[in-house]
Amino acid sequence: MYPKEIQDLVDAFSQFPSIGPKTAQRFVFYLLRRNSNGLEQFVTQLRNLKHIVPCSVCGNFSTQKLCPVCSDAKRDKSLVTVVSEPQDLMAIEGIGEYKGMYHILGGLIDTTKNISPQSLRIKQLLKRLEDPQVKELIFALDATMEGESTTLYIINIIKKVPKLSKQIKLTKIARGLPLGAEIEYADEVTLSDALKSRKII
Repeated sequence: MYPKEIQDLVDAFSQFPSIGPKTAQRFVFYLLRRNSNGLEQFVTQLRNLKHIVPCSVCGNFSTQKLCPVCSDAKRDKSLVTVVSEPQDLMAIEGIGEYKGMYHILGGLIDTTKNISPQSLRIKQLLKRLEDPQVKELIFALDATMEGESTTLYIINIIKKVPKLSKQIKLTKIARGLPLGAEIEYADEVTLSDALKSRKII
C-alpha cells in the first residue's frame, strides 16, 4: 500500500517496545508532514546518538568516558544504588535528594526472555564493591518477580564473600512502591519515601 521507504520505516518503528503497526504509521506520517528543515533536524538528532557511550563506571549513557554523576567529586562514594536501566537512575535523580553513586545492571534476570546473570553487569558491580570506600549497597530494582530474584541473586553472591559482607551494608528501598511497580514510572514523592525508608537486608 505504501512506497517501500515508508513501509521500511513503519517496520522499524514497530520494533520499538510497546509500539504496534498503527502507532508506527502515525510516527511516519507525522515525520512526512514536517518540512525539510524539521526532518533534517530529526535525522541529525538520530545520528547524534552514535556519540553516546556507556559510562565506564556505572553504565549510564554519556558522551564522555565518565557520566556526569561519576565525574562529580561531590557525590558520596560510600553509597551505591543498584538500578536496572538508565531510566531508573534518571527517576531517582529527578527527586534531587540522593547524592550517592549508581550501578546500572542493564536489565533484570528473566529466564523467559533468556536474560541470565551473565547478561547483566553483575561482575562489574562486584569489582566496584572491592573499593573500601563503598559502605552501603542500595537495591532499587523493580518490585516485580524479576526484580526480587535479581536482588536475591546478587545478595547471595555478596554474602559468600566474608570481606564484602562485613564491609558493606545491604539495603533496599522500602515498599512505598506497590508490588509490580517499575522504578521508572514511580512518582517523585513515592520514590523519595522509598529511598529514605530503605531497609537492611
